[in-house]
Amino acid sequence: MKILLEVLSLLVIGWIAGAEIGSWYGIQPIVERLPYEQQVTMEQGMLRTFGRIMTVLMPLSGILAIALVIFSRNDESVVLWLRVIAAICIAITVVTTLTVNVPINNLTSQWQLTNDFAEWSNMRSRWHFFQGIRGGLFLAAFVLLTVATVIPRRT
Repeated sequence: MKILLEVLSLLVIGWIAGAEIGSWYGIQPIVERLPYEQQVTMEQGMLRTFGRIMTVLMPLSGILAIALVIFSRNDESVVLWLRVIAAICIAITVVTTLTVNVPINNLTSQWQLTNDFAEWSNMRSRWHFFQGIRGGLFLAAFVLLTVATVIPRRT
C-alpha cells in the first residue's frame, strides 16, 4: 500500500508542480503581454480547463501527502520528516489557493471588458505572485517526496 501511495503522490504532486511552475514561468508572462481583451479571454479559458482538474488534484495531493506521512510513521526519521515537510508545503499551498487565488479566479471568471484595466492588472499581478509561491512549494514538496522515496532504507 505504501508503494502505491509513493507512486501516486509523486505522479500527482509532480504533475501539479509542473503545471504550476509552467503556468507561472511559461504561460502567464506571455498572457501578460497580450492586449487586454485577449488577456481576459485567455485567463477565463484557462480557468475553465485548469480549474476543473486542479479542484480535484490539489485536494487529492494533500490527502496523498497526509496518507503518506501516516504510512511512514515507522520509517527512518529522515524519511518521515521529509514527508512531513512536503505535507506542510502542500498545506500552505491549499491555504494560499483558498485565500488568494480562488477569490481572484472567481473575479476573473466574471470579469467584464468594460471593467478597469488597472484593476485587472493589479489583480492579475497579485495572482501571479502567489502562483509563484504555490509553484515553488509544490516543486519543493515533489523534490522532498522524491528524495524520501529514493533514500536507501535499512532492512
